Amino acid sequence: MKYFEFGQENPEIMVLFHGGGISYKATLPTARILAKKYHVILNAYDGFNPSEPETEYKSAMDEARRMGDYILENYGGKIDILYGISYGCRVVNEVIQDERLTITTAIMDGMSTKDYPDIKSEWGKNLYCFFLTGLFFVVMGRAGEKRMKFIAKITGRRYEDAKELIYTKATWKSWKNQDYYLIGRKTNFEAFKKTDMYIWHGIKSSLEQKLARNMKEWQDAGYVFTYKIFTDLGHGGLAGEQPERFLEEITSAHENSLKKLAEQTK
Repeated sequence: MKYFEFGQENPEIMVLFHGGGISYKATLPTARILAKKYHVILNAYDGFNPSEPETEYKSAMDEARRMGDYILENYGGKIDILYGISYGCRVVNEVIQDERLTITTAIMDGMSTKDYPDIKSEWGKNLYCFFLTGLFFVVMGRAGEKRMKFIAKITGRRYEDAKELIYTKATWKSWKNQDYYLIGRKTNFEAFKKTDMYIWHGIKSSLEQKLARNMKEWQDAGYVFTYKIFTDLGHGGLAGEQPERFLEEITSAHENSLKKLAEQTK
């Protein structure tokens, strides 16, 4: 696992988890824009890092634990902004449960509101991964031109952006592990209370509409978070296609978090 840091001269730390099935390189331009204001720590997942081709992805819990170790050792356990896009939201859900860390603002962008099924048997988990993970592995993990165009269409992105986004050299094991160890793992809404939680969806894409399907149910249940919809953007479009606007939205959310924190400590 590697961490890439930008804007170390800035006092506030932003930890950035990119999506699943892609390389950190797709996020580099955005990280450099964010570094105008924040000290950005970009995580490069094992198994999806071109500079570490010998590694394999273990689990979202492993990525979260090791990031927690890194922040604790190097920055005293304090994260000002914790951000995850798409599958990265799964990792954020694990990081916010780390009792060693203090997190001011947490943002889940393009998260799925559907948890993995609660399958107990190993054969059942393997069967689930064979069909679900196998589909994504074929479509994304070994994408050619036609499949790249399909990915661009369902995510509301340009073909050129999709080509930059997708990483096609990860092993089947790395792909499978992304899902296998999350089977039966539920969204921890109690952990939302430890931070100022934001959930974003860019609902221009059909994919995003499916991911946000249960959002009203979450809102009706009274879970603690602030919800924002971007009608003009597709899945991950804010971070991937409009980095300057992304910086503005991040800053606005974080400033609101700081105001809330100041009111609580009066």
